[in-house]
Amino acid sequence: MYIIAMAMQNYISFLLLVCAFGVLANSEFGTGSVAGGNLPRSCVESEKQALLLFKNSLVDDSSSLSSWVGDDCCAWEGIGCDNITNQVTQLEVRNVFLTSKKIHPSLLDLKYLTHLELSISSSQGIQIPEFFGSFKDLIYLNLSNSNFEGWVPQHLGNLSKLQYLDLQTNEDSYQELRMDSIQWLSKLSLLHHLDLSGVNLSSAIDWFSSINMLSKSISVLHLSGCALPSNIPRHLSFINLTSLVSLDLSANRFHASFPSWVLNNTNLEHLFLGSNYFHGLLPESIGSLSALSVLDLADNKFQGTIPLSIANLTSLSQLDLSVTRLSNPFPPNMGNLTELRYLGIAMMGLRGSLPETFCQLKKLEHLDAGGNRLTGQIPECIGNLSNLNDLSLTENSWEGFVSEYHLINLSRLLSFTISSDSNLISNISSEWVPPFQLQVVDMHSLKMGPKFPQWLLTQRNIQYLLLANASISDTIPVSWFSSLFSSLEYVDLGDNDIHGDQLSLISGASNVLTSVDLSNNRLSGKFPAFLCNLTALAYLELSNNNFTGELPRCLGNLTQLNYLVLMNNSLSGNIHFLGSLGSLTYLNLYNNKFSGKLPRTFQNFSQLIAIDLGKNNLSDVLPTWTAEQSQIKYLILRSNNFYGEIPTQLCQHKSLEVLNLADNQITGNIPSCFGNFSAMVRGLITYNFLNYSTRGAKEFEIVDETKGYEQDYTSTLKYLVSIDLSMNNISGEIPKELMDLHGLLNLNLAGNHLSGKIPNEIGKMENLIFLDLSRNELHGPIPHSLSYLNFLSQMNLSFNDLSGRIPSGYQLQTLDDPSIYAGNKQLCGPPILKPCAADTASHSVNDHNEADSDLDSDDEHMWIFAGLGPGFAVGFLGFCFTLHFSNISIHVSILANRILRRYR
Repeated sequence: MYIIAMAMQNYISFLLLVCAFGVLANSEFGTGSVAGGNLPRSCVESEKQALLLFKNSLVDDSSSLSSWVGDDCCAWEGIGCDNITNQVTQLEVRNVFLTSKKIHPSLLDLKYLTHLELSISSSQGIQIPEFFGSFKDLIYLNLSNSNFEGWVPQHLGNLSKLQYLDLQTNEDSYQELRMDSIQWLSKLSLLHHLDLSGVNLSSAIDWFSSINMLSKSISVLHLSGCALPSNIPRHLSFINLTSLVSLDLSANRFHASFPSWVLNNTNLEHLFLGSNYFHGLLPESIGSLSALSVLDLADNKFQGTIPLSIANLTSLSQLDLSVTRLSNPFPPNMGNLTELRYLGIAMMGLRGSLPETFCQLKKLEHLDAGGNRLTGQIPECIGNLSNLNDLSLTENSWEGFVSEYHLINLSRLLSFTISSDSNLISNISSEWVPPFQLQVVDMHSLKMGPKFPQWLLTQRNIQYLLLANASISDTIPVSWFSSLFSSLEYVDLGDNDIHGDQLSLISGASNVLTSVDLSNNRLSGKFPAFLCNLTALAYLELSNNNFTGELPRCLGNLTQLNYLVLMNNSLSGNIHFLGSLGSLTYLNLYNNKFSGKLPRTFQNFSQLIAIDLGKNNLSDVLPTWTAEQSQIKYLILRSNNFYGEIPTQLCQHKSLEVLNLADNQITGNIPSCFGNFSAMVRGLITYNFLNYSTRGAKEFEIVDETKGYEQDYTSTLKYLVSIDLSMNNISGEIPKELMDLHGLLNLNLAGNHLSGKIPNEIGKMENLIFLDLSRNELHGPIPHSLSYLNFLSQMNLSFNDLSGRIPSGYQLQTLDDPSIYAGNKQLCGPPILKPCAADTASHSVNDHNEADSDLDSDDEHMWIFAGLGPGFAVGFLGFCFTLHFSNISIHVSILANRILRRYR
């Protein structure tokens, strides 16, 4: 019996243990990675099959759904199930690519979904399925940052249990979601989070009345960049939105006063009203938003002063008032903002000096006063803001000195940016050791030379270094630079007087360095070989220095490089290895000593916009520049030894704005298809720049000699629309199709063997400023239509075989230099001294030479006879006027009208 009793006790203990494990297993919510629990079980078969059909409709390049295998779909990544029924209640799919035009309708079998999040993309864009409105139990719906497009289905208004709705669209997406009405949102009585940022609501004229009918419990309302109609009221008799914690109405371009109804939300923590056209005064009652931590009023047109009540916002951590028109940003009691951590007053157009009152903001972490018109001296008390980690004082008109007292207690400072367009001088002691280690240093246009500052050499963690135009006349501190290059991401020392060949001594470099600008100095020696190790380098400018020797072949390893400028050095050798730089957008090797042929791969650079290889010793047949380079705008090969005929493939580049093949050995004719250069026809010229410079947007720089002298074009590049084929061996006639380039500003065909006549249609080039056809073999008259070119300021037709009278009138009368017609013996008339035959006293008609030079001109005959008839008719009309009281005048008037109609 004892043995039996013991056995029974052990059996009962075993059963209790099994039950305990069962209870524990059921208490765990087996939802894969979503809710934990990995014990084996079986999900609903129909739901598993529905999920597999949905999966098979996707292209999962990121392997986000790699866990969707096995029998238990509740264990799959992103799937959550009810812990009792095992029915799918949660579906999260992120970062997958969809190739079909719709979400697979198999998801309709997931009848108990409460949580749905899809972040998918499609090259074609997909529509939000209407059947999403059938998930009656849905509480959470997040479709943000997906490539959904088209109309948002109003069936979503059937989701009566919905509390969270996010349809935010990616601002970089080419697809667009639209809503023409949002009244259906008022049906969602439990909604507390709504984000429609980026959804086009321009047709939703009822938007505000519908928003005001949302649930009183709504706490997050984001409508940024929705193109909302500008009918936002300032006051409301009834306001339902009183529980908001976060409100974002930015980037809608409202033309209205500050919406006072916002102030009813005393629990508001985040308020974004930036990038609109709000105007008028800020209300004094804004200080009632005592819970506010972020206030963004940037890029508006508010006027007047900042209300004194803003001092009550003691929880404020971010304040952005940039690009507003407030006249006095600093109220007298600004020092009461003792909790303020973030102060942004950049780009507000502020005038006057910076007051010392803000020095009382002891908790300030971010101070940005850049981009204003602040003058005078920078208060030294700024050095007492010991919590600052970001100090920006750039782009003002500071004067006086910057000393160590401005920085002395800033032990947490990570970013220091300062510049002035006036006379600001660094006066920091060479013995001072700063208490911080900076990551960002921008002190451009601050007079800090002639030596590199000693305090700066103590900084070892710099990632962004900008000392351009800093009056430095020194050699490179090699040991400091060598250590910096292990962490630098950007460096710009341009526009100084840094000299020597110390760069050749630097060996190590950072794998994250993307931008190097050492232009406009006096650096010498060979090309710095350490640059070849910068595999992430995208921007490199070494122009206007004294570098010599050949480029290292390893430069071809910089496959990320898209901006390479080496102009005005003495570099030599061939450049064939540059053909591997397939990402190039801008290549400028102007004025060096490079020789050899062009890499054939240059013709396949699909991203190339500008290439300048002028003034080198390159010798090759003219490249065809294939159609893949449809973006190319500036093609400059002048002053080399290129030969052969101009390839007609060049005409495929409709975006071409500057073509300069001057001073080569080109033969053949000018292709008539030059009339296909659409950018030169329209004159619709784009302004080009790149964002790889450490000084912001970097402009293309082109040196042009079309007018006979070198001229640099950067910000004025939009005024350089030019064709220069001068100083070659081009023959044949000037094609009439060239006259269709109405937007062309400069045309230089001088120094060739062009023959035939100047096309009469040249007057169609209405924007022409510069014209040089000199030193050719052109004959015949000068077209009278030249006088129609109202902007023509420079012209040269000398040393041809032109004949006849020089046209006069309009703009041509201002071009009174006789030398522009020299070498044309058969030309006559002003401004040259030779009179035309019709102007001489004898009026001889038998002199064959005079007939050739004047009366045989078809163009001259045309203008003589064109004026003869109307002049005769006008004479008769005058005669009629004198006889208007007699009956004879009636008959004479009739006769005059007949004559006038005949000559019309």
